[in-house]
Amino acid sequence: MPTLTFNPKSVVELAVHVVPEFYPVTLLIRSDLDCQNELAINSSVIVNVNWPDAEGKTETLEATIVFRFEGSELKEWVAVTIPAENQALIHRVRYLCRHHTNEYGKLFGQLVNDVYYSH
Repeated sequence: MPTLTFNPKSVVELAVHVVPEFYPVTLLIRSDLDCQNELAINSSVIVNVNWPDAEGKTETLEATIVFRFEGSELKEWVAVTIPAENQALIHRVRYLCRHHTNEYGKLFGQLVNDVYYSH
């Protein structure tokens, strides 16, 4: 199973990576070039996350890829969804970002605009 790493430096950066169009909690993560051929929609991945409130502690979780920029210069970006069964983690992300919900989707919107206006 491919492994991705996500290291948001702040809760604002974490909020920027949240994709509100996908439910329950979806994060936009940049993948390594080495594993891009293994990343497909609906496939499972391992995500190593260093949460901004955990000070160097890495948490490993299993997630599902729900979106990927195919055939473009942005193909290293994938959207991974935290499974609905993992309610504790979903609540943690929402709690950390509670004061920054206006940042939700900004990275996703920027990447979509980059693809749209580059053609």
